[in-house]
Amino acid sequence: MKKIFLDTNLFIRYLVNDIPEQADKVDKLFHEAEKGKLRLITGPPVFFEIVWTLKSFYGVSRQYIYDCLMSVLGIQGLEVLDIEIVEQALELYRNTNTDFADAYIAASAKGAAVNMIATFNKNHFKNLQIPLYNL
Repeated sequence: MKKIFLDTNLFIRYLVNDIPEQADKVDKLFHEAEKGKLRLITGPPVFFEIVWTLKSFYGVSRQYIYDCLMSVLGIQGLEVLDIEIVEQALELYRNTNTDFADAYIAASAKGAAVNMIATFNKNHFKNLQIPLYNL
């Protein structure tokens, strides 16, 4: 079975449908994976880029971004690397006013069972319920 890693632009085309011909191609790819003909894989950097693109280029709301990312996680036949951390980061992103990247860092730290995060950007982590190391 073919394994295919999906880049950010496929998800953007699919989610916003701004180039319908490309969105249709992505939709067909997803249907092939759903039928078990292909194995699709993506990873955390793609999620960072989706968030950045939707926020900066399309100017959509935090809730819309969350909904888009949750719909990506629900695509049958798509394997998301480090999915547990991505899911935890999405919940932190939704429930706090934190950027997705900082939410991902906090979720990674919790997953690694660390005691603290060392950072100079203390305001970015103040709502993430993980102690900060005092530098």
